[in-house]
Amino acid sequence: MELLLFLLLAATQQSQPQSQYSESIVVSAIRADDETPVTKTDIPKKEIEKQYHGQDVPLLLRDAPSINAYTESGVGGSGYSYISLRGVSPTRINFTLDGVPLADSEDMGTYFADFPDLARSLESIQVQRGVGTSTVGSPSFGGSVNMESVALSGTQKTNATLGIGSFGNRQASVGYQSGNLPNGLALYTRLSYLESDGFRDHSGIQQHNIFLSAAKTLGSDAQLRLTGFSGHEKQGLAFNATDADTLKTDLRANPMRPEEIDSFGYDLAQLQYLRANMTASVYYQRGYGWYRLFDFGTDDLREYGLDGMLLGTLLTYSKSFGSITTNYGVHLNRFQRDHTRDDLSSRALSEGPGWVGHDTRASLADARDDTRDYANYGVKDEANAFAKATWTGGAWHVYGDAQLRYTDFTYHGDVHIPSISWTFFNPKIGARYDLSPRASVYASAGMSTREPTRNDMFQGEDNASFAHDLHAVRPERLYDLEAGWNFRAKNLDLSANVYAMEFHNEIASTGELSDIGLLLRRNVDRSYRRGVELDAAWQAAPNVRLKTNANLSRNRIDEWTQFFDVYDADFNFTGSRPQQYRNVEPLLTPNVIVNQSIEYSPTSRLALGATGRYVGRSYLDNTNDRDFAAPSFFVLDANVAYAITPQVRLSLQINNALNNDRVYPSGYSYRYDFDGVPTGTAYYYPQATRNAVMLMDVAF
Repeated sequence: MELLLFLLLAATQQSQPQSQYSESIVVSAIRADDETPVTKTDIPKKEIEKQYHGQDVPLLLRDAPSINAYTESGVGGSGYSYISLRGVSPTRINFTLDGVPLADSEDMGTYFADFPDLARSLESIQVQRGVGTSTVGSPSFGGSVNMESVALSGTQKTNATLGIGSFGNRQASVGYQSGNLPNGLALYTRLSYLESDGFRDHSGIQQHNIFLSAAKTLGSDAQLRLTGFSGHEKQGLAFNATDADTLKTDLRANPMRPEEIDSFGYDLAQLQYLRANMTASVYYQRGYGWYRLFDFGTDDLREYGLDGMLLGTLLTYSKSFGSITTNYGVHLNRFQRDHTRDDLSSRALSEGPGWVGHDTRASLADARDDTRDYANYGVKDEANAFAKATWTGGAWHVYGDAQLRYTDFTYHGDVHIPSISWTFFNPKIGARYDLSPRASVYASAGMSTREPTRNDMFQGEDNASFAHDLHAVRPERLYDLEAGWNFRAKNLDLSANVYAMEFHNEIASTGELSDIGLLLRRNVDRSYRRGVELDAAWQAAPNVRLKTNANLSRNRIDEWTQFFDVYDADFNFTGSRPQQYRNVEPLLTPNVIVNQSIEYSPTSRLALGATGRYVGRSYLDNTNDRDFAAPSFFVLDANVAYAITPQVRLSLQINNALNNDRVYPSGYSYRYDFDGVPTGTAYYYPQATRNAVMLMDVAF
């Protein structure tokens, strides 16, 4: 952060950023262009600004094809939110910002609550479905989400946003562009504050963030750029879902207690050296904080501390040889994270819910005065290199892509566990053929292989109680086949594709959570996701635009073993019983997702819009028992925006306008036998009933 502050002060000088240093240099090494034969959706800045009203990135993306998203607190802009793509969980989706991986290296989770208001500082987002193109960080299984930070403006400008909404939604943000200044310097910075009470009980959050991008031109063909942010959040936890019977009478119930809270900070900085055909960068990330949980069924409060640091470097280079264009990349990083647990049960917590105004680092220091239950840390190193080549000959565009990746993991704790390493080779190949200047077809085949997470290998334990066999969970492999058709006319963009994602040793969710709220998973031998996708936008009239996307899929696990806990008539635990299932749908993988929206602009000042979203039924576990299913649902969102003046704009977003009170996009189950009868409990994450957000944007 000292470097960020230094550049902020240095920006009092003036600079001349060059427009050539754009998305094509910063992220083109990992993104797909129009000729690349991959299945993708591009979301430009104008579309981001239209759809964004303070929600996390997963909820911002939920109108893109094949995406399902929800938030634990029940309302956008509050708590942790999650995204699935073609039914594949978020830990198997690759997230990057300007090429920097955002997921933690141990458990491959990306927690957007830790970097609030990020969308206001984005220039574009590309969502690739399937294995896509080679990138950095954890390999893509369901897809990748590549985000580009905001472009530096050539003119000075300032804008501010103020917002209020349902369930205590309050937000404020101010951004500044310095424009072209002497001495080759330019600056963008944004300060943000967001607050919400959450839809579910005691699931409120406070967040703040500072985002900075600064650049200095070096001669006529080079630039030095620093991009980063520092965010912090404090919130009431809601990662435990609510049982179905309780939701019938209390939709906002949260089984977690008010004292179960967390507080996390996240810092990221990337320094890039850019030339016309290459980038070289170093980056730093640190995520630190704590969360408090009661031991199950007791009043013993524990504080779990996490402090992780990722240091990495990335080099990309592009070169053209006549009709052949090549891209190369090399990436190295090291991740280390400390895990601690402290017993707070002997301390009288007099601050009530305890999170408002409570400093993270001070809390950790205080906790060390109590009894520390354990401390451990893990170290994970990664090195990967990729090469991509495109040959263009007439109407043909032939693409090849190969990545070689090495990673290892070492655990340091109470028990000795030998380290483990993996080496993977991930090739892709494809071709696109131009049928006409407006239409093309493509096909591609790719393979992606990746290692299990720390949580997978430790069977949900945060501190290993015995020497786990780190080879017990095998790496998972995906063979992905894609074929599609794209058509672009003056008033119509249309894409249609089919896909077959064939998994071997998929590390599949069991439908259960660990004691600290992480998904429990294990290998299945064979499984697949197969489907058809449609993505269309039609300018039906000068002031009317229609957008449609849909996913129809068939998804299967060949063979699944479900373990049922067994209780006698007095509810005494007597053991567990395995039961075999064949040809079942993977949990939380709906086979129908449809989004339909309409935008109407009767005048240049007024814009109206509505989006209908239908998500089909999915199951809470892999038994396909209809009593343990997330029901299908339909929600309608509406929005209106009015420009009072060219500088002042008001907008109103109404979510779930029809007030559907049974929107349960996710959950889990607990399955058991009671007195010889198979039964269990279904748990759901209820989403908010009708709610609204009002924003005022002012440009200076």
